[in-house]
Amino acid sequence: MGLRNVLARAAVTRCHVFLVEALAGSGSRMAVERFIADRGWVEALSPGDADILCICGEVPDDQTDAVERLWDQLPGPRSRTVVTGPEHAGRALDGCVDELLAVDGQSRLEAGRSATEPEQADDGGMDHGGGDSHADMDHGGMDHSGMSHEGMDHGGMEMPMPGGIGLAGEGKDRDGLDLDALKVPLGPYLPFWPAGLVLHCELQGDIVFAARAEYAFGQSTESHVGGPLGTDRAALVRQSDLVSRLLHLAGAARESARVRGVRDAALDGAALDECRRSLAAVGARLRRDWLLRRTLQGVGRIPQGGEPGELGGTDAWDRLLATLNGAAAAGTATAGGVPLGVLPDLVRGLELSVVRLIVASVDLSPLPVPAGEGQAR
Repeated sequence: MGLRNVLARAAVTRCHVFLVEALAGSGSRMAVERFIADRGWVEALSPGDADILCICGEVPDDQTDAVERLWDQLPGPRSRTVVTGPEHAGRALDGCVDELLAVDGQSRLEAGRSATEPEQADDGGMDHGGGDSHADMDHGGMDHSGMSHEGMDHGGMEMPMPGGIGLAGEGKDRDGLDLDALKVPLGPYLPFWPAGLVLHCELQGDIVFAARAEYAFGQSTESHVGGPLGTDRAALVRQSDLVSRLLHLAGAARESARVRGVRDAALDGAALDECRRSLAAVGARLRRDWLLRRTLQGVGRIPQGGEPGELGGTDAWDRLLATLNGAAAAGTATAGGVPLGVLPDLVRGLELSVVRLIVASVDLSPLPVPAGEGQAR
C-alpha cells in the first residue's frame, strides 16, 4: 500500500462534513448529525474546512448555482452527496468515504480542476450575476470574538478587488453621516442556520445598520419530524433541536451535545418522560453557567408590547430557557415564534458576530403544537 493510500485511510477516520439543509431537509440533517457524532467526525463550519459536502433535502432549481459555489470552495480530496431521507444518511456518507479513498481518481479530478483555475481567476472569483442571486456565504466558525469570513463569495457585489472582495459603497449612519457600507447576505446555507433564510445586511465596519430578511425558497411545510403534526414528541424534537443549535453557537458544546442526544433518543422512540427529565437536568446546569448567561443576556431583546407580544421583553437567554422549559414540560406547546419581519429590527445596530446568536434564539417557523395533544408516553 502506497503512502498516499495510508494517508487517505488516516484522513477518513475523522472526516469534516459541511452540511447544507435544503427544502424539507431537517429530518435528513438530524440523521447526518447523529452519524457524524457516532463516527467521531467533525461538522465543518466552512466549506474550506470540509472533505464532504452533504446536501440534506431537495435543492430548488434556482439554488443549484449557490450549491455549486459551495462545492467549488471545498479543497481536494473531496466528495459530495445528497441525503433525501434519514434512512439514507449512513449509506450516503459511507459512499463519500469510498470516493475519498479512491486516491487515483481524486488525483485526476484535482488535475482537471487545477487546469480550469486560471480561467476562473480572471474576474477574481466574483459572481456578477446581480443581487438576485443569493450567495452561499461562508460565515461559519463563530466564536465569542467574532465570525470567520474566509472564502466568502460576495455574489452581486460591484468593483471586485483581488481575492473577490467587493468595495464598499456609501450609506448614511444613524447620525446622517456618509460612511462606507458593505452589503453582505448571510445564508441561505450556513451551519446552525434556518434552512433557506437569507439576511441581507448592510455593514459599516462590523455593525449592521440595515437588514432585510427573506427565504431563498419557500418555507418547508415539513413539520412532522419526530411524529405526526401537533404531537408532544414532534414538539420535543423541534425544541431540543433549536436549543442544541443555540448552545453550540454560544460555545456550550458539551451541553449542546447532551441536548442533541435527548433529541435523537426521542426520534428513536424513547419514553418522553425520560427525555424530559434529561432536559430538566440540562436546564438546571445551564442556570448555573454564569459565562453562558453573560454571553446571551441582553442579546436580541424584543421590546415589551411589540410584536410578537408573548416574547416581548425577552432576550436570547430568556428564550433559551423558555424553549428548554417547554421541551422539558409535558403537554407544552412550542414557545411563540417570531415573524420573519421582526428579525431586521433585532439585528440592527449590532455587531455581525452577534447576529448568529439572535437568529438561533428565535423560532422563525414555529410548529403548531396544541397543549396536551401527544403520543402515548
